[in-house]
Amino acid sequence: MHRPRRIGRSSGFTLIELLVVIAIIAVLISLLLPAVQSAREAARRAQCTNNLKQLGLAVHNYIDVNGVMPMGSWSMRPPGDPSNTACGNGRHEVSPLVALLPFYEQAQTYNAYNSQVHYAGNDPASASNLTLSGVGVSTIWCPSDPAITGATYDLYYWKLSDGRPFNMRYTSYKGNAGTYAAPGRYESPYHTDCACPFTQMQGQANGVFSYYSKTSLSSITDGTSNTFLFGESAWGRLSPGLDGGQQEWQWWTSGNYGDSMFLSLFPPNPQKRLGDLGNIQGINASVYILATSSFHPGGLNVAMCDGSVRFIKDSISVAPFDPATGLPLGLTFTNCTFATTNPWGTYQQLSTKSGGEVVSSDSY
Repeated sequence: MHRPRRIGRSSGFTLIELLVVIAIIAVLISLLLPAVQSAREAARRAQCTNNLKQLGLAVHNYIDVNGVMPMGSWSMRPPGDPSNTACGNGRHEVSPLVALLPFYEQAQTYNAYNSQVHYAGNDPASASNLTLSGVGVSTIWCPSDPAITGATYDLYYWKLSDGRPFNMRYTSYKGNAGTYAAPGRYESPYHTDCACPFTQMQGQANGVFSYYSKTSLSSITDGTSNTFLFGESAWGRLSPGLDGGQQEWQWWTSGNYGDSMFLSLFPPNPQKRLGDLGNIQGINASVYILATSSFHPGGLNVAMCDGSVRFIKDSISVAPFDPATGLPLGLTFTNCTFATTNPWGTYQQLSTKSGGEVVSSDSY
């Protein structure tokens, strides 16, 4: 009897088997992806820490040469700044990041700076600082703030005489100005017509950088390991746009509060706690611009005055504040004097250089 030929089974996969394999791969990817992202963020955070360490070392090398830290900024007398004829007029000059350039391996960039003219502007003299403002310095960019790397702003309303825009680059790090913006951006020691005496305002500067600051290590009586030096401020967290947005803030060469100096008056990462409240009266900048911030999960990096770098958690104790304004409750400014009826939180205490507080590392 002739038997029918036996047909062999196909060696391919069935549709069900393929779907099962794809599902297994998808599960494995979903399990591995957070680990990969975490590893990448750890690497970015380590690079950010290294950047801040370089800035801390640069400050100490600057002190070895000059005896004090660089000024937060200052205003230039005429004819360097012909508009600076009275209180409320004039303009601020460069940031500490510029003064520190030779001390974090950017001496060639520093040599492009003309200190005899305003750092930026549409006047012909300021054109000599066009090269400086347009340089992107990777040391002052946090890797977790990636948008800043390629960001450049052509100041279209500051056209030079030959039609070129005045380009500007940005920074992810700012110097610690303490709790108050004192002295103000339009106040200087040679103006006698200001509503508040310059010396009185200067006496209320409690951070390590401010207008006309000259901070020595010996003046940091709270201890260099307990006082902020630089902190993160993520440029990419600012809203796009001109007025109050990314383009017009955190200019790396600008020595203005909000550009290269932060205030501890507001909680860290206020974007997570407060809505965009607009400009603070008298400062002309929003809470988001004046505060510290980062893209690191759970907090941000700060350099301390001893050169170490710490991670400050979002949950750190802060002074009680009004959610409607972002300002601390009980804060007053009367007779040219800042005062508060509530004690500072740990965050504010770490920003003051001689507040007399004893802060344990366990509290942050």
